[in-house]
Amino acid sequence: MSEDFKILIADDTEIMRIVMRGFFKKLLLNPHIAETENLHDTYEKLKEEKFDLLLLDINMPNGDSSPNTVVEIKKKYPELHIVMFTGNDKKTLEAAYKAAGAIGFIQKDEHMNISTKEIIDKLFS
Repeated sequence: MSEDFKILIADDTEIMRIVMRGFFKKLLLNPHIAETENLHDTYEKLKEEKFDLLLLDINMPNGDSSPNTVVEIKKKYPELHIVMFTGNDKKTLEAAYKAAGAIGFIQKDEHMNISTKEIIDKLFS
């Protein structure tokens, strides 16, 4: 796997950030991982640093991440891969977010590790 892959984990729940950081460290060689806990800080971090992947929670303080949020981020950072991360129903939301430019969708459940591996495999295949 690629060294120094830069990931921004944007989630308001610390335990979810810890879990996802662990998955990424297991799956990638020396990833650089930054974290934010609200949408405003996510936009600021994206301005400060170039990332390869944004793991973006849908429901966060200072604004939920709608499909329009994905479109807006992709306009500013077209090379950024965006993966949605949520406890909401994947079946209901996935198509709209993928149409907006997200490359994947991880639902917060017992299969997060499998979904994360599938996305990493997709990025590096």
